[in-house]
Amino acid sequence: DIIPPCRLLTVIYLYDNIINKIENFNFAENLTHLYLQNNRIQKLENLDCCSKLQKLYIGGNQIQVLEGLDKCIYLTEIYAENQRLPEEILNVSGNNLDSLVELSCLERLQELTANNNNLENLRELVQLLSVWSRLKRLDTSRNPICSKSRYRERLIVVSTTLEMLDGKQITDNSRQFLMSWKATREAQHMKEKSKPNLLYNGNDVLGNG
Repeated sequence: DIIPPCRLLTVIYLYDNIINKIENFNFAENLTHLYLQNNRIQKLENLDCCSKLQKLYIGGNQIQVLEGLDKCIYLTEIYAENQRLPEEILNVSGNNLDSLVELSCLERLQELTANNNNLENLRELVQLLSVWSRLKRLDTSRNPICSKSRYRERLIVVSTTLEMLDGKQITDNSRQFLMSWKATREAQHMKEKSKPNLLYNGNDVLGNG
């Protein structure tokens, strides 16, 4: 049956059900919050009618790609934690994301595509790579973060499992070179840090005679 428009409806709770597909939301044109956690959803779709959506909760599903949200122009928060992915592959490209912290729980992640977003915090990404200990492929191209100093070098050094970064293969030779470069810099830093800090006044240098 067709549900008549519910113009006053702004929040819908549909978590902890056995929902396989997102559909039939035409009646909720003023929806701002949608809770769909812990279902069996594999694809984001049929949300064009929810143009006023602000917060979307889709954790605990089987979604690999964040898509179908182009018409949700007011969407500011997406919670997609604990996806039950068969191959641990996730694509979050083109979603205006400025952080990937919400994906830190995906410890078994092997491939992440996050290009064409607003990522710019290199320190955050470095920390996430220490959590994603199985990550083999990472694509964060077309993000502000790519212009950061030593962006590629820092990511390669911190992740020993990464095989491909932004579509370019990471060779063993390049990783070994960068690891040696890092070790040399750290040794120099420790040497400089261990030097005594000698302070002289005029009398000490010139003598008292």
